[in-house]
Amino acid sequence: MSTTAIAADHTPTLESLWQPLRLGTAESRNRIMFSAHATWHEPERYAGYLGARARGGAGTIFTGAMCVHPSSHNQWINAWEPDTAKAYRQWSDAVHEHGSILIPQLHHMGLQGMPAQTFAMMSDVLSPSAGMSSPMWGHFGHQLRRGEIAEIVDYFARSAEIARDGGMDGVEIHAAHGYLLFSFLSPLTNRRTDEYGGSAENRARIVVETIQAVRERVGNDFTVGLKYGYDEMVGPLGITPESASEMLQIIHDATTIDYVSLSGSGYHSLQHLVPTAESDLSGHMAEYGPLVREVVGTVPVLATCGVRTVTQAAEIVASGKVDMVGMVRPQLADPDLVTKAQAGHLAEIRPCVGANQGCWRRMGRGGQVTCTVNPEAGRELEWQGMFDRAQRPGRVLVVGGGPAGLKAAESAARRGHQVLLVERSDSLGGQLRSAGRLPGRTSWLKLVSHFSTSLDNLGVEVRLDTPASVDIAREFGADLTVLATGSRYTTDGFSILRPDRWTIPGLETTTVLDPESAVAEPDSCGRKTIIVDDHGAHLALGLAELLATGGREVELVTMHGQIGHDTGLRGSVDLPTMYPRLIKAGVRCSAETTIERIDGSTVELAHTVGAWTRTSHDVDSIILCQTRTPEDALHADFVAAGLAVEMIGDAYAPRDVDEAICEGAMSAREVRTDSVPEVHLAHSEV
Repeated sequence: MSTTAIAADHTPTLESLWQPLRLGTAESRNRIMFSAHATWHEPERYAGYLGARARGGAGTIFTGAMCVHPSSHNQWINAWEPDTAKAYRQWSDAVHEHGSILIPQLHHMGLQGMPAQTFAMMSDVLSPSAGMSSPMWGHFGHQLRRGEIAEIVDYFARSAEIARDGGMDGVEIHAAHGYLLFSFLSPLTNRRTDEYGGSAENRARIVVETIQAVRERVGNDFTVGLKYGYDEMVGPLGITPESASEMLQIIHDATTIDYVSLSGSGYHSLQHLVPTAESDLSGHMAEYGPLVREVVGTVPVLATCGVRTVTQAAEIVASGKVDMVGMVRPQLADPDLVTKAQAGHLAEIRPCVGANQGCWRRMGRGGQVTCTVNPEAGRELEWQGMFDRAQRPGRVLVVGGGPAGLKAAESAARRGHQVLLVERSDSLGGQLRSAGRLPGRTSWLKLVSHFSTSLDNLGVEVRLDTPASVDIAREFGADLTVLATGSRYTTDGFSILRPDRWTIPGLETTTVLDPESAVAEPDSCGRKTIIVDDHGAHLALGLAELLATGGREVELVTMHGQIGHDTGLRGSVDLPTMYPRLIKAGVRCSAETTIERIDGSTVELAHTVGAWTRTSHDVDSIILCQTRTPEDALHADFVAAGLAVEMIGDAYAPRDVDEAICEGAMSAREVRTDSVPEVHLAHSEV
C-alpha cells in the first residue's frame, strides 16, 4: 500500500500504529518493528527470542546483521552457508506462527570486522581504501580489488537466495553504521580513484550492483529493502544528509527497493545509535524521513531512533515523517509491548530504563544480550513455564524492597504464592531509588513505580518501615524467606587497586561519606569534595554532576586510565553525553590518580605510577565509591531458627542490578509446604 503523510498539526493517537503497511510482497500488520541487533544467541535460543516478540505483537521483525561472506565470519551462523536455511525455517516458523513477518539483515562488517573470538569464526578487515582502520577496534583494512568486490556482491545475492529458500519474507541490505557498503558510500573511508570512488555515482556503485545482483537472484516477488545511513555525524568529511540524498537518488533510479530503513552514525558516534537515558536523543533519526521521501516518493520509509514509548512512536508515524518505527530496547524490556498498547494497557508496559547494561554493555563484554529489567529476554526457551502457577502454592516472605526483592516478590506472586514483602525504610526501590535521584536517571524511578503497581495487582502485601525478623516469618507462616537485604558501601578506605595498604592514611581526620549518603544529603558534602571511584560506572559520574550543578567544587578521582571507563562506547555509552556535562559543570576529572594521604582539609594526590604529586586544600569531604559489603546478618538468624531461606542479589554478593533482578526472577522456584526446612544461598545462573 502507498503511504500518505498526516498533517503535522494532527493530534496523534495510537491508531496510527495499528494500520498495516506493505513492504514489497510482505505486509506488516502494524507500524512497530523489532529492528536488527546483534544478540550472540545460538539458533534455537534465537527462535524463542524472536518468537516472543512476534507473540507480543511486533508487526515486522528483523534478524541481527547476517554476514554474507567468509571474510566477515564473526557469528555462529552465516548468511552465505546453505545450511543456514534450516535456521531460517526455525526462526520464520516461530515468527509466522504469531502473524509477524521476518526479514534478515545482510551485511559485511568491513572495517568494523576484527579477528574473531574463536578459531572457527575468522574474519578479515576489508576497506574501500588502504590506510583506513576502525575507530573502535583499530585494525587496518585491506583495500578491496575489483575482483574481490565482485565476489562480495555475488555473495550478497547468494545469501539473499538462501534467505528466500529458508522461508524469510525478504532481505535487508545493510548500508549503514560504518560497515562495508557504508564505507564505500563515505568519502571519509573511500579514497579510491577508480569506478568505485570519487563521485557520488561511483561511491554508490557497489550498493547499486549489490541490489541489482540480489534482484536478479530472487526476482521481483521477494521483498528487498535498504538499511541506509543518512548522516555519518562526523562533519563534512563523512556522509552528510545532502550527500546521502544524492546517493540515494542514484540508488533509487538504478534499482527497485521496497523500502528504505533510515539510520545514521557509525562507530565514531555510536551514542547517536544507542542513546541512553542520559541523552536527550530520542526519535532523532526520524527527522531525516522527509528528506528520504523527497527521493523515494511512496516507497515506505522506516526508522530506528531510540524511541522509548508507544506514544512517541505514534506521534512520529502520525506526523508522516516515517511509516514504521523501530523499538528494540523497549521490546527487550517488555516483549508484549504492542499487545498491551493495543489493549489500552499502557500502564502495564514494563519500562526500558535506557541504562544499556543488559543489552549493549553485556554484548560489548562478549556476552549474550538480555535486559536489565527483563531477565527473561534471551532465556525464553529454558524459562518456559517457569512462572506457571505452583501445584502447591505456599507463603513467601521477601525481605528487602530493592531490585532483587521487588522482582522476587513479583515472581513468587506470579507463581501463585501468597507473598509478604517487608522493607525497613519508608519507601521501595533501594539503590534504584538512590540512582533515580541522579541527573538523567529518573527512568529508574519509573521502574520502581512499575514494580509497585505490579505487586499491587498481584496481591502482594507490602509493609514499609518494618525491620525483618524470624518472628515476622513465623507469624506470617512463611514456607520460604527470600533475603534481598542488599549491600552497603564501606568507608574504611580500602581499595583493591591499592594492595599496598588497608586504608588511606589520615582518612580519620576528615569527613568521609559513602555515595548513597551523599546522594541523599548533598549538603553533608560541604563546599568542596573529592569523589574516589574504583568502578568507572555511572554512579560516580552522576554524583559528581549532581554536586557540581548544586554549586559545589568537585574533583572526581580514579586510578583507572579514564574517568567512567565502564560508560564508554563498549560500555553503557553514557560517557559521550556525561563527560561534556561534567566539564561544563566545572568537575575536575583526574584519571590515573590516587589519594596518598589526608591531613584534615589537605589532601595529597599522586599519579598512579609516581609521575607527579599535588596538594588540594580546603577539602570538606571525601566520598568513597570503592568497596561494597553484603547486608547478610539476618541469614544466620534464619538458619539458626531452622527456617527455609534463600539469599539473593547484593545480600549474597554485591553485583549489578542486572544480576540482582535476574536472581529475583529465579528465586522461590521451589517452595516446600511440608515444613521441611531448606537452606539456599542463591541461584547461580545470571
